[in-house]
Amino acid sequence: MTNTMPIKAKVLIGMVAVASLCPLICGVANWQAPAWPQMALLMAAAVLTSRLKVKLPGMTSTMSGNLPVILLGVTQLGLLGSLIVAVTAAVAQSYASAKKTKAVQFLFNTCTLMIACGLAYAAYHSRLLAAHVAGPAVPLALAAAAYFLANTAPVAGIIGLTEGESPFATWHKVFLWSFPNYVIGAGLAAFASMFNTVGLATMAALIAVLFGVYRSYKMYTGLAESTTTEQPKALAMATGR
Repeated sequence: MTNTMPIKAKVLIGMVAVASLCPLICGVANWQAPAWPQMALLMAAAVLTSRLKVKLPGMTSTMSGNLPVILLGVTQLGLLGSLIVAVTAAVAQSYASAKKTKAVQFLFNTCTLMIACGLAYAAYHSRLLAAHVAGPAVPLALAAAAYFLANTAPVAGIIGLTEGESPFATWHKVFLWSFPNYVIGAGLAAFASMFNTVGLATMAALIAVLFGVYRSYKMYTGLAESTTTEQPKALAMATGR
């Protein structure tokens, strides 16, 4: 894959890989022993929700339901713990289907999620923000926004560079399809974070809601995909081609 990839795309992948070392180094340097049962629960939830994966119509990009779990890791764990949850989600997301994921795709997806998680953690735990804002609502909203931008921008960039499309136009399509999912995910994370400790019952309820969202998205994107593929066929029949 890398042999046929444009030079700019290879450079972008390299930049993302190097940038992902920043949150990892910070997490190791500021290691905090997590609550292991809670971390294990979040990792298991990350695996399950990452498999709730939807292909965006007309694009090679996909969307999964792991955002609330990663945001809960940001709010409940230290930086390294939240990164471990994000990496767990990346592994499950990359191998959620029978289609084989290439090593360079896995590297890019994992590093992108690490960067997004690191920026979300920095936004949520910002001391400057804590000094001027009371309550977790605004920090969580900023964390979700930071995660959204850091997760979608590199993906749109690599799709645009490899497929010869405008990265901004690609990001705009990703934004239109995935923004509602991020709003729902942030809202679910905000609700779950109201509890001091996220337990099994809370996580089960969260996954049940996410499954409902996934099924709705799956049906809607399936209809959109079939409409997109049927339009050229109808045009060809009308023109006699």
